[in-house]
Amino acid sequence: MASLVWSRVRSVPVQYPFAFGVVFSGFKTSVSDLMAQKVVEQRETIDWKRNMAFAAFGFIYLGGVQYAIYVPLFGRIFPTAKGFAAKSLRDKIKDVRGMFECVAQVFVDQCIHHPLMYFPAFYCTRELVMHSDNPNLTQVLQEYRRNMKEDLLALWKIWVPATFVNFAFMPMWGRIPTVAMTSLVWSVILSTMRGGDVKSGAEVAGGAVTGATLHMVEEGFGTLFTQRPVELEPDKAHLIITAGGLDKPGWVAELSRAIANAGGSITHSRMVRLGADFIITLHAAVPPQEENEFMQKLRSNQGLKPLNLQFGPLTRRDPSAVPQPDIGVRVRAVGADRPGMLASISETLLAKGLSIETVTTDLHLNTSSRTQPRRDFVIEADCVATKSLTSEELQSLVEDLSQIKTALTLDTVDVRVQRLPQQIQEERRRRTARY
Repeated sequence: MASLVWSRVRSVPVQYPFAFGVVFSGFKTSVSDLMAQKVVEQRETIDWKRNMAFAAFGFIYLGGVQYAIYVPLFGRIFPTAKGFAAKSLRDKIKDVRGMFECVAQVFVDQCIHHPLMYFPAFYCTRELVMHSDNPNLTQVLQEYRRNMKEDLLALWKIWVPATFVNFAFMPMWGRIPTVAMTSLVWSVILSTMRGGDVKSGAEVAGGAVTGATLHMVEEGFGTLFTQRPVELEPDKAHLIITAGGLDKPGWVAELSRAIANAGGSITHSRMVRLGADFIITLHAAVPPQEENEFMQKLRSNQGLKPLNLQFGPLTRRDPSAVPQPDIGVRVRAVGADRPGMLASISETLLAKGLSIETVTTDLHLNTSSRTQPRRDFVIEADCVATKSLTSEELQSLVEDLSQIKTALTLDTVDVRVQRLPQQIQEERRRRTARY
């Protein structure tokens, strides 16, 4: 009985390829948007109107229009397509005409269909859905023109090999489900890698491979919540060590070995060459009874004299005296160096109730400029909030940072959110109670 049911289920896509492709594509696009809303944007409630709009795009274009192109149209233009897909690999290699027509199908799909039909339709649909109150199709098509090179290069990296496998090995009825499944896998990867990126929900929503989404996957990100060892080791003495002197190869190795030999353990550190000097700030943990001996050993180390070591105590914070963070926000901004960038961003974060835990700034030489290389200022800030931010509060933060991006003509303002898992919150409460 079960085998009979399974046999009938398997026959559905073969007997009804168009209907199956339409339903499957619509379902895939709906799931992609749900992942974008819940995983990436971290919405508290699902916008079903938006979800149904994207699902409609999946039904009509991805299922209907693409089926018409890939099956009846390509079947007529490339008459060997159906037979070539059914052949064994050995026979495929011998079929020169079939291989040529397979490559030709990939070319027509990737170099004509996608640039001229799919991307304009996708950009317009996304604009109508995401900005339904005031859509600007002219502006969004201009955006596509600006992004075309990047979008197509990203598309080809993923879809040229995927489409070749699809056209070479899948039966005609399986072409649309294969495209939909590949796109769904891409959406899963994208949502996993970009979880909490509230600013990029619009990019992720449609599940399309664009220059922006490919960059998101390539970049990835780590967790925002890291416990500071100062709070994790109440039985240790904690010291802040600062040092600075003329740069020379081997300072890091020499200082870290001296600290280890003196019985200390380095946890957090920042070491950087600035001009001709090498600057060090680090946190070291030592047993309390060995603290004075530890500092004396380092002070008496003749090899470290040029660094002018300075020591200071770190006071362990009482976890019960401060609210515990429930949400983390990472902000990354990049733009041509100018005064006020860090001040503007840090003031915005403060106004939104976010406390900066760590912030790093750097200067990079941007050689991709069409005129001449320029100095880019890079800001990366990890912040925490003691209460979960609502979708409206997160959107307000994104809008304020977007205004800063426009005012300072920044290239990138990236916002990512990580909500603290429930089990970590419970462990923190237990640890606070024990303290």
